[in-house]
Amino acid sequence: MPRPASDRRSPLSRRALGPIALIGALLLLVGAAVVFFVLAVGLVRETVGGTGDLADAASEGADPDERPAGVPADADAAVVERIVDGDTLRVVAPPGGDGGTLPDGGSVRVRLLNLDAPELARDGQPAECLAAEATERLASLVAPGDLVWLAADAEDTDRFDRLLRGLWTADGVFVNEVLAAEGLATALVVGGNDRFHPPVAAAQERARDDGLGVWGDACADR
Repeated sequence: MPRPASDRRSPLSRRALGPIALIGALLLLVGAAVVFFVLAVGLVRETVGGTGDLADAASEGADPDERPAGVPADADAAVVERIVDGDTLRVVAPPGGDGGTLPDGGSVRVRLLNLDAPELARDGQPAECLAAEATERLASLVAPGDLVWLAADAEDTDRFDRLLRGLWTADGVFVNEVLAAEGLATALVVGGNDRFHPPVAAAQERARDDGLGVWGDACADR
């Protein structure tokens, strides 16, 4: 019995349906993958942010006129320009704010008081144990663009003309103490600058007791 005209398909039409359906399915899969990738990237950016985004948010969200709890009354606001090593950074005066003892215009080097971090490789000398880790940790605490607080002690600068300061994050975390507590710097007193030595020394003892950082196995033979 002959088929109705509507049911008749040429051999060419039947052969074409397979590849067309396959191409359509592949296109759907590719489209779904693209959508998933875009959503995933957006989620990661919202969760961790890029370096530039974090710096911009920190600078815009922090107020140099609002001193967080735990920051000394004589501390000056500043903005991080870059990290030099585990105990040194460069800062500038906050835009539109009072930099206090910071010089107007340009950046200045700041050496953190009452601690000594492992030295990076320089002048032909190899890096000391955990020097890179200390530098990275400081950068994770105060990234470029972040508002920070700086407090001085008996001497304003050292022999290299670096400002000598205690350092706090925008939300009041005492960075000098954190580095010592994680074994990424050791307590130090130079001259009469001992203002922040007690908390830094106490943090160092905790790190030593727990075998953290330079007190651990990683630096045992160095």
